[in-house]
Order: sequence, then structure tokens, then C-alpha cells
Amino acid sequence: MYAIEAENLHKSYDDVSVLRGLDLRVPTGQVYGLLGPNGSGKSTLIHLMLGFLRPSQGTLKLFGERDLELVRGRIGYLPERLRYHLRFTAREYLRYLGRFSDLRASELAGRVDDALAIVGLSDVADRVLAAYSKGMLQRFGIAQALLANPDMLLIDEPTSGLDPAGQREMLNLLGELARRNHTIFLATHYLDEIDQLCDTVGILYNGRLAAQIDVSALRVPGSAAVLKVGPLTP
Repeated sequence: MYAIEAENLHKSYDDVSVLRGLDLRVPTGQVYGLLGPNGSGKSTLIHLMLGFLRPSQGTLKLFGERDLELVRGRIGYLPERLRYHLRFTAREYLRYLGRFSDLRASELAGRVDDALAIVGLSDVADRVLAAYSKGMLQRFGIAQALLANPDMLLIDEPTSGLDPAGQREMLNLLGELARRNHTIFLATHYLDEIDQLCDTVGILYNGRLAAQIDVSALRVPGSAAVLKVGPLTP
């Protein structure tokens, strides 16, 4: 089964076309990286998959379903720009969010503890979010995405605004999630994220998938050639 299937997918805002006939398939269990410059439509595609937007034309299916409401609970989302009510502690905020997933109190408490442990925030779970660094807030964002134990994670520019240490922490965390067999769809414009995390990379250009390749093929050493040049004839 494919986690994501898009066929001839279009999305326009008034008279501005962003996606122009996108065809894409992502198998379940894969880490797929979508590479493209800012404004290429990566976030628009994620918002379509979340149901925040509707396609102008074409079809989009997640886990075989065209009605995305049926699979909403199987998807976790980390947005590029995080906005939280910072006066709450991490534990309080996750418990609040968990109520929207209809989790019972006993189950929710365990899910919150598990999510905080996975992202390495257990020791600061009762600290208000206002005291968190940017990197800690980004890891908290992963914790909220994991709360409902989703089958797929949609992650938009996960290292944006982080310092080098924070970037390493985030990439290590996402690598651990990949080893837990989550399907991960990663929108980025950083090649090192693709190289470290992804099984497959697609390049989004002019609203279409311009190219797609197995990342392992990019690591194969290139062939060498020796060019011999003799004396020039007068």
C-alpha cells in the first residue's frame, strides 16, 4: 500500500498556480524527502494532505483513502512555524492536545510520558514552554506529533532556525523515528537532511515532480576517467 498517492494534483490561489499536475507515490514505511526552494509548493502539498486545503484539480489519497477525514488520526504533523501557549508546561500542553484525540485519561497519561521520553524531554516536562530553547520547542513539536501514535509523520522544514547543535539533535531524533518504522514525509531544502534521513528524494520544481531517485544511488562512487593529451601538432 502507498501512504501517499497524488495524481495530476493541482492547487491554485486565485490566478496563481502552485502545484501544476503533481504525480507522487510514497510507499508505507519509507522516509521520503521532498526537496525544493522556498515557494516551490512543499508546504502547500502538506496542507493538502492535512485537509487544510482542497485540491483545485486531481486526486490525493492517503493510505488508499480519498476521504482524508478517515485517516486524520493516523497522521502526525510538525509545522515549520511553531506556535504554542507558552505559559503551560510541556506535560500540561500535551495532555490538553491529547483530549482532541479522544484518548482516555489513563491512556493519555501514558502516551504523554512516552512521547516526552522519545524526544528526550522527560526531565523538563514540568517546565513552562516559555523557558524552552528553540531546539527544545522543536523536539516538543515532535512529541505532539507522536501523541496519537500515528502511522505517518508530515514534517515541514524541521531544522529551520536551529543552530548546528540543534540541527544535529533534530536529525538524530528523526533518524530514531525512522527506525521505529514510521512513514515520514519530509519537506526541506537542505541536502544534508536528505542524505542523512531519506530513502527516496523527489525534487519539486515549477509545481511538478521534476525528478525522483533512490538516495542510496547518490552515494555510489562515481566512475573515473583518465585523459591523456599528447603534444600539439604545429
